[in-house]
Amino acid sequence: MKLTRREFGLGALATGGIAGMPLGARAAQTLIYANAGNAKSSSNMFAAKWLKAVEERTGGELKFEIKAGTLGGEKDILDGCSLGTVHIYNGAYTGLREFDVFYTPYFARDSNHAQKIVYDLLYDRLTEAVSNRYNVHFMSIARAGPWKLFLKKKIDSFGDLKGMKIRAPQIEGVVAGLEQLGAKPTVIPFNEVYSALQQGVVDGMATLGNLGISQKFYEVAKYVVRNDWGIGLDKQMMNLDTWNALSDAHKKVLTETFRELEPTEFFGATIAREESDFKKWEELNGPGTVLSLDGSEAQKLLKPAVAKLADEIFGAGTYEKIQAL
Repeated sequence: MKLTRREFGLGALATGGIAGMPLGARAAQTLIYANAGNAKSSSNMFAAKWLKAVEERTGGELKFEIKAGTLGGEKDILDGCSLGTVHIYNGAYTGLREFDVFYTPYFARDSNHAQKIVYDLLYDRLTEAVSNRYNVHFMSIARAGPWKLFLKKKIDSFGDLKGMKIRAPQIEGVVAGLEQLGAKPTVIPFNEVYSALQQGVVDGMATLGNLGISQKFYEVAKYVVRNDWGIGLDKQMMNLDTWNALSDAHKKVLTETFRELEPTEFFGATIAREESDFKKWEELNGPGTVLSLDGSEAQKLLKPAVAKLADEIFGAGTYEKIQAL
């Protein structure tokens, strides 16, 4: 897969050097990749394939150590990437409005639309936002699939969310969507979500749909809502000093291999697994525990908030440009 010059530049910001020594000075370097999910999450299973392919294609000059769910929440990992204690960050969190807005329900029509918004319309603005906040290079996005709502009790409409305490990540778009419908978003780090549900701290949560089975959330939440609740985008970022120390050839292998594998090994696999996950959920929690709601009313209610956020963050007229893509 060939990259355009613009696509190849998608990573020009990374962080953290490797023992202060350029990669070319050693026969092989081991880079630390980290994600807040466990080893069986879709993100980390894909990372294992991607990084193994990179290792093979560089003849072992680049090696990787995967830290899955052992270094704290996503904010902790991204901060570590900025400092250089982690070399590659993978996750949803950025703490930046420019990225958070993508998680607002109905901001994008679907995952493919979200990808076009990132690369064809807003890439430069997103890159600038990352470089201004962190010492990292924005490499690319992976379409992690739609987010879902997982709940401890059954609801018959999105209006029933009013007054319910729903776990949200520290992502503005998720919080804004829940607030718009009258829920009470409660920000809790991903690595604390299971216990929060188990102890009744929250009535439900919003997170990637593909995590319901792999993270065993069926044990602490009875219901999952089939309707999409925002689009998940995993961001791949590398410590800037680490990125700058790589040879051009190694940068190209990292970027091109990711782009080559993402459509089938990550996004395609995620979408294909959705129905089997829903089936497994009902096997574990009983018939009728996968809820299908009328999303038209929620979409109508959320449209003004989505348009306001898009134009406020990226400039007047952005919402209309997004709709035209």
